[in-house]
Amino acid sequence: LAQLLEYRPKNTGLGEAYTMLFQPLLSPVLWDAKGNVPALTRLLQAYLQKGAAEIIANNQINPLLGVFQKLLSSKATEIGAF
Repeated sequence: LAQLLEYRPKNTGLGEAYTMLFQPLLSPVLWDAKGNVPALTRLLQAYLQKGAAEIIANNQINPLLGVFQKLLSSKATEIGAF
């Protein structure tokens, strides 16, 4: 999914489907499994590269920073703190 988002043309925004998937991506339950962290981190980075303006406009910065804080709080996942 991250790769598909990365290959999305510039200046096209996220689109409805990617926008709908962003909020569930911030769920703490997804980030509990150490094996999910590398792929989810890459996906979040792709979201930030392609849709930072939309993320800011939708006021989703605080939940995003919450994910960053959660990753930093554990030695096992701190490497994934983008």
